[in-house]
Amino acid sequence: MIIQVLGQTELRLSRFDEDGLDIQLENKMPRFSALAMFVTALGRCTFAVLDHYALRMDVPIENIVTHLEWDYHSDPTRFKTINMEIYWPELPEKRVASVERASHKCAISNTIKDCVEVNVSVFNKSDR
Repeated sequence: MIIQVLGQTELRLSRFDEDGLDIQLENKMPRFSALAMFVTALGRCTFAVLDHYALRMDVPIENIVTHLEWDYHSDPTRFKTINMEIYWPELPEKRVASVERASHKCAISNTIKDCVEVNVSVFNKSDR
């Protein structure tokens, strides 16, 4: 999986099908923080649900890209909102809404749903 850290509160995940982690720090980011790791785990967990869903639909997953951004409450150690955009070029238009619903079924999303707002948008075009 490729993890591109784009800023203090922004990252992009791709190549979920690859073994290992390739962490790319953009804009001279000093490190891959623990909070970025948590958001990465949410993105990877969501992908696991989509991978299972894709098997049932017989839709390829290799080109899925997930973009995540997050905000904090006034206490910077707590998440307020996590916005996830999933780009899945091969996804049929008629499946977009069902994939948005399915994306909330991962264990991490279910664990944090009462304390963190997680917004998911699904696009079946690679560049919206």
